[in-house]
Formats: sequence, C-alpha cells, structure tokens
Amino acid sequence: MKNSFRNFIMMAFAIFILSGSSSLLISCYGDGVDPALEVETIVADFTGNDAVSVDRYGNVYVSEYGQFTNTGGNGTRVFKVTPDGDVTEFIDGLTGPLGNAIDADGNFYVNDANNTVSGNVVKITPDGIRSVLATIDGWPSGMTLDDHNNIYVSNFLTPTVHKITPNGEVSVYASDPKLAGGVGIDFDYKGNLIVGNFSTADIVSIDKTGTVSLLATIPDIVVNGFGIGYITVVRNSVFATGIGVNKIFRVTLNGTIEEFAGTGDALVSDGLLEKASFNGPNGITTDLYGKTIYISEFGGTRALRKIELID
Repeated sequence: MKNSFRNFIMMAFAIFILSGSSSLLISCYGDGVDPALEVETIVADFTGNDAVSVDRYGNVYVSEYGQFTNTGGNGTRVFKVTPDGDVTEFIDGLTGPLGNAIDADGNFYVNDANNTVSGNVVKITPDGIRSVLATIDGWPSGMTLDDHNNIYVSNFLTPTVHKITPNGEVSVYASDPKLAGGVGIDFDYKGNLIVGNFSTADIVSIDKTGTVSLLATIPDIVVNGFGIGYITVVRNSVFATGIGVNKIFRVTLNGTIEEFAGTGDALVSDGLLEKASFNGPNGITTDLYGKTIYISEFGGTRALRKIELID
C-alpha cells in the first residue's frame, strides 16, 4: 500500500512541479526539505522501539522488540498510535517482534519469534485472526510491500532478501554478501529495493533482476556494531537512522550523504533539525504521502518522534 500509493503521489508531485506551482523549499538539505523543519515528540516514555508503519488513516504502528536477551528480544507487543497521539496495544503475545508492514486491506505483518536460527512472518487480519505466513531461516528483520502485496524481508544473519507472496510462497529475491546485516528495507520510485545494513552502515540498491549494488556507506557511525537502524525512501532521498550516533542521515539516490537531524546527544529533545536530539533513533517511515517522517527510539528513555516535511 505505502509503495503503490507513494508511486501515484510521486507522479502527481512531478506534474505539480512542472506546472510551476510548487511551494516546497529548495535548500542545502536537498529538494523539498526546509532547514526550518522541527522534530516533535508524539509520545514520551514510549516502549515501542523498533520498526514503524503507517496505515491509510494516519495511525502509526510500532513494534516493541525490547532488549536482546539470550536469542531474541524480550518485547511482546505492537502499539497503535492515533493521529491524536492516543496509544493502545494493537497486538500482544509476540516474541521480540521485528519489522512490520500493513497492506491496503488492513492486514498487518510482523517478524516474530526470531531466535538467530529462524523467524516467523506473522499475518494479522483486520478482525484479529493471526497466522504464520512463512518461516525464514536466519534472522528475518525488516519488511516492505510491493504493489501486489508481496512481502520483501531483509535478514540480519544471511546475505539474502526473501520474497513472500500473499499465499505464503517463499523465494530468494536477492543474494549477495552485502545483504548480511540488512534490516531497513524500502522501495524507491523506480521499483528498486533499498536496504540499509545495520552492521556496516552500507546502503545498497537491488534492481528488478536481483542485482545488488552499493549506493553509499555512511562513514564513522558504527558504534559497538550498531550502524543503521531502519531506512525509508522519500522521493529522491533515503532517510536512515544512525542508531549508535543519535542522528538521522539523508542519502540521495545518487549517493550523496548528509546529516539531516540530531545533535548526536543521547537525549529526547525537540526543536529545529540541527538542534533536536534523539536517543538511539531506530525505526523510521513516512505516511503514505511522504509528508511526515516517524521515528522510534531504542535508547533507555525514548519517545515516538515526527518531522513534518511538507506544510
């Protein structure tokens, strides 16, 4: 849903630009991004610390991976946050849930029961029926959907991205050494899969034939094995969370890297992009229009944050 709807919006946006009517600001931060943007806290003291998805109504879903213990996370829930900031437990009874995605029909997907050997891709229907859609070897982590509700799953332990059809048929979409350590995953406007590597801070692109190429490596951000948390693609940019350095980075699709937000201090502090602080920024996504970025945090005192890209 996110990607098909986003492709439509991108085409409309391009027509809008050509008409000369755009009100977006062009700045040192790149096309369509205003340096006067601010980071805001939606929910304080929030235990949702992993992947983030947004449905068509603007509700935000955040996985609670928790902290790593033994062979997986000790979190058990996925939270739902309304546009007004009301928080409810959307799903419980999970084991260290990683990644998530929601399709146009309201079916929710999450990686569950990761134990460093395998993990389950769980589907929850709008009426609450829960089923294991597929089991994937390794450590399945992030996920995204294409226009046909096929799921693409990155893997922290194996050098693969798997594709799962709505019927649960599993295949290897891409295999390359650069994919080991992959977590964040999203489509760009050309239909390429973009994967952020948690361990190396590489950002790679996978074309429609499954060929993997290096887009960029964000330098000097890997701290104790923590590099890129998750990524999201907005128009011509990849936004990546620097979980170990408490910053958000922007990488253009031609490989230009810049610091986008955060002082680097491990704090929950709102304000202008360059003055705000994050505490282990981890999950990141946008709404269906690419208007608002949402960020979860992995640090001890954390919150759900947002950045409005377009007025």
